[in-house]
Amino acid sequence: MNRSTPPLIQQQMYTRERSGIFRSTEGYDTIARSNGLDPAFIKKILHPFCMYDAPAQLSNVGEKDESQYPEAVHLIHTEGGQIVLGCSVYQAADFTGLRSAFFTHNYVIPAERSQELVTDYVSWLNATFVRSYQLENGAELPELAELTTASAAEVKEEWNIESPAAMRSVLAQLGIDETMFKQMLFAVMSAVANKKKVYIALDVPISQTSAIARKLLGILYASMPYAFRAQLGFLSYAKEPQSKKGVHVTFVEKGSLRPGDRAIEKDYTFDLTAQRVTNVEADLAQQPYLDFAWRNLDRVERATSFYTYAEHMLSDMGPARSMSLASYHELAVLFQIEEGKHSLYEQNRIPVLQTLLDYLAPEEALQKKQQLNNLFVQLFQREYEAVKQRHVPELAVVERFKEYDQRNGTTIREAFIGFLISALNHALAAQRTQEANAIYALIERSNELSKPLFDKVLNGGLAGTLFMPFLHHKLQQTSSAEEAVRILHDWTLRHHQLLSLPAYSEMAHYHLEDKLRRAPDLVTAVNDVLEQIHQLEQMKPVHSASTKPSKTEPHEQDGNSPLLLQLLYAANQFLLTELDLDQVTKQQLLQVGFLEEAAEFRAWVTRYDQRIRAKAAVMLAAYQWFSFTKPDATIFDNLSPAELDRVQKLGQRWLQQDLQNGQFDKLVLAFCQDTDEGVVEYGTMLQFIHTHAQGRETLYQFFNWSETHPSFIRARKLHPNYAAAIITYFKRHDQDAFKSRQYRKQYFEQAGPALEPVYEKARYELSSPLARLFNKRKNVVLFSVGTAVVIVSTTVGLYAGGVFGTTEAPTATTDSALGAVADPTDPNTSNPATPTDSANTAEPSVIPGLSAVYVEQVKEGTGNESSESSTDTSNDTTQLVFEFETTEPCKVLEQSKPASASILPVNEQAQEQSLSIMTPTASCDAVPYQVKLPLAEKMDLQAGARIRIGEQTYTLSEPKQPTGE
Repeated sequence: MNRSTPPLIQQQMYTRERSGIFRSTEGYDTIARSNGLDPAFIKKILHPFCMYDAPAQLSNVGEKDESQYPEAVHLIHTEGGQIVLGCSVYQAADFTGLRSAFFTHNYVIPAERSQELVTDYVSWLNATFVRSYQLENGAELPELAELTTASAAEVKEEWNIESPAAMRSVLAQLGIDETMFKQMLFAVMSAVANKKKVYIALDVPISQTSAIARKLLGILYASMPYAFRAQLGFLSYAKEPQSKKGVHVTFVEKGSLRPGDRAIEKDYTFDLTAQRVTNVEADLAQQPYLDFAWRNLDRVERATSFYTYAEHMLSDMGPARSMSLASYHELAVLFQIEEGKHSLYEQNRIPVLQTLLDYLAPEEALQKKQQLNNLFVQLFQREYEAVKQRHVPELAVVERFKEYDQRNGTTIREAFIGFLISALNHALAAQRTQEANAIYALIERSNELSKPLFDKVLNGGLAGTLFMPFLHHKLQQTSSAEEAVRILHDWTLRHHQLLSLPAYSEMAHYHLEDKLRRAPDLVTAVNDVLEQIHQLEQMKPVHSASTKPSKTEPHEQDGNSPLLLQLLYAANQFLLTELDLDQVTKQQLLQVGFLEEAAEFRAWVTRYDQRIRAKAAVMLAAYQWFSFTKPDATIFDNLSPAELDRVQKLGQRWLQQDLQNGQFDKLVLAFCQDTDEGVVEYGTMLQFIHTHAQGRETLYQFFNWSETHPSFIRARKLHPNYAAAIITYFKRHDQDAFKSRQYRKQYFEQAGPALEPVYEKARYELSSPLARLFNKRKNVVLFSVGTAVVIVSTTVGLYAGGVFGTTEAPTATTDSALGAVADPTDPNTSNPATPTDSANTAEPSVIPGLSAVYVEQVKEGTGNESSESSTDTSNDTTQLVFEFETTEPCKVLEQSKPASASILPVNEQAQEQSLSIMTPTASCDAVPYQVKLPLAEKMDLQAGARIRIGEQTYTLSEPKQPTGE
């Protein structure tokens, strides 16, 4: 319930008696209490602090004088906010008179009155306690309106700390100098904030320990901010160090702080007898509050003023900030700067300004903490005056002022803009570009600051000194022309006065071209710029939007074009003049937008010199060449010979990687000599295809395609030069083209009437000399065939009649008469190696004049000695032996000197096996008429195997047996 007067203080007493409130037998128990105390509170909170351990130095000698035993005063703050202030004293005898005991008297101060401790701590430390109690007086104790405290006469004068000068005197008597005092104050405040423990052993007589401890506690209270005073818990005497909840500082008996004691190894200890301090590792030189506290020990009013100041500044910062020692370091500095000690600001500009911003950050702090707000403005004005004297401020200082300026309720905007302009001016004048650029970046990050500042710069005639260097640096940092255009457009929108500055337009063009020049792909970079410009145009307000501009030329408006149109024109112009045609790819050129509109493009380039006009003509012709579906030679109209040569070389370079069927129309234009007549460099073109096509089939496809193109046909026949070029190609690069059944069926047999005779001629030119001989003497060959048939029939008949006996002479056969050999892959001729072929039912004809073809194994260096005559065959070689009945066919084969042959497969799935033929030997002037073809390696060839030499195919007969001498 609400009270008009402060809540009353409760009491509790505890000792050893016959019985107590909570027990009916003798022992330690609460023997008296105020009615306002809850029994559960007494048992849980008060009983653990009802205790006393007699000092060892007294109990060891059996000291009976109770006055020699120090009292143990304790003060703790409960979780409920109450304060327990009590005292335990030694009793030489209990109610029995047989044993010693102790007596505890506790005051329980309500939470509502806990703030009294903050300012009235001296009275609390001098509170008086009852040292004994008679049960006959009853178990109920009165509730008190005020604490009972000692009178001034009862406080020994030499320890009276109420006199400011007495504080230093007490510290001096205890051997506590400035360093130890700061250490002790740091330890106590840290213990309160971090729940650590502080143990102090005073170098005083044991009987005075508690009294002196309370005097030292008074000095510590006086040196601590209010928030710490309101949380500190202590025990004025304990026999040994002991950790108790709620007790931060414990004064212990001399000699109990033993080095190496693991129980206290992490706590703060002060052994004044040994002058030993542990675990206080703070850098005292960097503790402004500790310095402030030491200097104000004897200046109580100033210290009190600071504590009130600190409490006010921390009131909206949260409990954690109030319990942080760092907060009081900060506030001690600010407090002294306000008093006029500006050296502290000069030494700590950034921390001081940041601290002020932190304390002014909470809502309405600018109004509630007017004192700090005024200090910040004063410091800004101090810095502004320095800038006016050509001082260049630190960026961090400028950042703090900017942060302050951005907050609602501040009033330094105009002055801050002037501050920034002056700072930039002096930084650039001193060539401190890095600092200037940093300030520019800071300005640009704030739209609220950037626009008014640069408007003032541009309108005040400072564009050349303060804006252009900034924009130049900014554009230098961009990575692409597209980004540069966006930045330029943004600045133009924000500051329209830039459009009237020629230097701005010049800088825009310079940086656009610089970025394009550095781009790895110029065409892509320009297209990105054009797309960016188009997008920016679309975003323009309706009233300022213009129609979509031409791809090449801006619409002039009284000599002043909008910046985007100027940049569009500049990008296209740069692409036209700087594109390297020796390096450009087809894909890149086809992406050049201004080439889409040929008429407009031709009109645009007339303003340039002859070199650019020639380049433009080449670009347009190349674009049309490779963008049209079926281009013709008219795209080269009006090109000079040099321009035509350049565009054709460009196209040839592109076509090297793309010689597919769909590109044949374009390929012809790459070698067109006369665009009016359609004359083509046929040989050069075929050599190009041969060099760059992935396979020869591309050429075969081209040959067949060319029959449909007028550049290759004259009077329904292939152009003579083209036909000659085809034959030359086969003879130089593709001599075995007609041997492939696949190619014959897929390409050569599909030739039209114009191409077919050319293929026939090429095939003839590629045939062997023997085949060409038979082809030229066709009538003689036909007569010989008839004669051979008669001879063979007669001979067979005689053998059948037994006239010549039964011995068979070896025979050599070919697959067709007169050496006109049938290709084994040709379905229209017989194949002796394939007995299942229906065409093989007829006996092969004997070649007139050729009596045998067989294999002979010869030992190296033995001439014609048969392999049968030697047992060592490790060095044998193989040769083909051709025997003729007459001289003429023998000499024909000798003169042809074949260099290769191949073994034909027995079926279509197998592969031909190539053979290399060495220098042949012949004896065509005397019987036997023979031509011997040595093979490059030894081969195991059996009778019946088929050998192809040129276009003739031979079936091997059994080798001849050597004749005996």
